Amino acid sequence: MGKEVPKAQASAPEAKRVEVKIYTVAPVCTGYSDVPLRRRLLDILNGVHLGELCVSEEFLPVSEARFSSLDGSEVTVQNAYFNKANILFVKEIGGEETKGLGGEVGNKPYPFVEKLSAPIRLLMPSFILTGRMYYAKTQHLRDVLKSETRFLPLTNVDIYPAEGEGESGVSFVAVNKEQIISVQEL
Repeated sequence: MGKEVPKAQASAPEAKRVEVKIYTVAPVCTGYSDVPLRRRLLDILNGVHLGELCVSEEFLPVSEARFSSLDGSEVTVQNAYFNKANILFVKEIGGEETKGLGGEVGNKPYPFVEKLSAPIRLLMPSFILTGRMYYAKTQHLRDVLKSETRFLPLTNVDIYPAEGEGESGVSFVAVNKEQIISVQEL
């Protein structure tokens, strides 16, 4: 019998740690998500393929997750997994927010697409967001809403929760299209 040759282990792609704030109907969570290099958190949320790695899982892993509830209490756990269908929207904390949730400086692996934007107001469970939604020059806002993309980019965002104080001037959030109740073009 010949000696069995061990199979090469598939190495995980290198990743960067991105601090995020995840908004859901109940608690807000702050923690860290690992994003493969040369990709954005928006790609992970939308379930893109990264070579052999498929990141279309229905759950977003978050480490060092700090849950804050409306009553002011906070709970921290080492690992949490968010069902993407139940995420309202996600924003990056600090870093290069304007590059698009985990974006990398330098050459982009995406083709340049000229875009237009429209000022909008989104009504979501427990939140109202105002900001700018982007779409390709050949599309209309309704085409973006009909697309298969689950999370949509929104820039220059003001976040108004049903209760409590809002946040103004947030550079970028990824909004779960399935959680939008209505869109108003301003």
